[in-house]
Amino acid sequence: MRHKKLIGLAAGLLLVVGGLSGCNSNKQSKGSNDNGSTVSKSSKTDMQNASSQSSSSDSTTSAGSSSTQATTGSRINNLNNQVINKIGNITLPGDDGLSSGSNNLNMRYNGTQSDYTIYYSVGNQALDLNASGVSNETPYATFQKKTYSSESTAASAVDYSQASTNKGLPKVKLSSKITGYENAGGGQRYIAWHEGRWSIAVHGSVVNNTNPKQTAIHAVNLFDHYMLPAPQKYGAIELNVHSSSDHTRDQSITWQDGLSVYTLKGVDIDTAVQMAASAK
Repeated sequence: MRHKKLIGLAAGLLLVVGGLSGCNSNKQSKGSNDNGSTVSKSSKTDMQNASSQSSSSDSTTSAGSSSTQATTGSRINNLNNQVINKIGNITLPGDDGLSSGSNNLNMRYNGTQSDYTIYYSVGNQALDLNASGVSNETPYATFQKKTYSSESTAASAVDYSQASTNKGLPKVKLSSKITGYENAGGGQRYIAWHEGRWSIAVHGSVVNNTNPKQTAIHAVNLFDHYMLPAPQKYGAIELNVHSSSDHTRDQSITWQDGLSVYTLKGVDIDTAVQMAASAK
C-alpha cells in the first residue's frame, strides 16, 4: 500500500461528492496491495516493547527529509493547535499518515474535551478548520475519544479478544517471532495474534477471494516499525483485506488509557498505523 495512492483515492472521492498498546484482532485494506513491502518510516522500538512501557511513552516516528513532508507537518500541527485552542488540551495524531504529504490536508471536528471526533480529508485546496466545504469532503481517517465513568467500563468498551480464543487453531508463521492463528467459517477468513496488551485480527473473505495472510505479515512488519501507544489494559486492532475498489474506512485501532478510549479508523492500514503511532 502506497500513501501516494491514498492521496489520489481521497481526491477521487472528493470529485464524486463535490470536491481520507498490546494486539489481538486485525483487518486489512486494499486487497490488491496486500504485500509485505517495507514501510518508509520507523520507530525506535517495536510494539511488544511499547506495550510493556507506560501509557505515556513516546510514539515518535522518524520523519521524511523532503520539504513537502516538513510543510505538511506544519499543516497538521497548525490545525491541531487550532483544535486545542477551541476545546482544550487533548490527544491528537501528529502525523497525517500521508507519506508524501499533502498541503491540502483538511480537518473538521465535533465534541468536547472529553468526547470528540476529528475528521481528516484531502481537498482541492486547504480550507480553514471546520470550514463548511470540509464537510463535503470524504474523510480518509477519523480519530475519536470517548470518556467513561470508570476504568473498568472503559476497558470493557475495547473489543479485545483473549488469547485463549485462539487455542487449538492452526498456526501460521508471520515473522521470526510472531505466530498467528487461522480461523475460517461462513465464507470468512481470519488470522489473529497478540502482541503485548494488543489483540490483533486480520479479516478476509472466501467470496471476495481476499486472503488475510499477506496482510497479516505486512501488519507485523508495520508494528515492528511504528510504536503504537501502550494501552493501560486493553488494545484491539481490527484490519480488513479489501478489493482495490473498496474505500471503506474500517481499519481500526482502539486502546484504553484510564477513563478514555481512543479509536483511529482509516481506509488504509499503513495510514491508520502511522496516525495512531503519532497520537499524543
